[in-house]
Amino acid sequence: MNDRTAVPDAATRVLLLAIAARLAAERPTDRMTPSTREALALTFATRRYGYGTVRAEQAKLHLLAHAPVVAWGTTRGRYAEALREVAGGDHECRQQARVTELVQVGH
Repeated sequence: MNDRTAVPDAATRVLLLAIAARLAAERPTDRMTPSTREALALTFATRRYGYGTVRAEQAKLHLLAHAPVVAWGTTRGRYAEALREVAGGDHECRQQARVTELVQVGH
């Protein structure tokens, strides 16, 4: 999944937006680091799919495949914007998340 032109699946898009929201809300003017990128991918995948699960590992790998490499000097806020762009924008992802939620609860 090294093709960064590929569109992330719905679950990955929702997690990308969740990470973007956190970065924008917490210290958006601080510098973003590659280790923060990796830690957030692991944290959000684990919270969603459980510690040590195959699905969490797959989600983490999908997040890292789609999340841009951190350029030196990038702020957390700017990186949040980049994640939103990769995810396809807030509006489209919110609609997809709602559809996914309805399907999962059987409506």
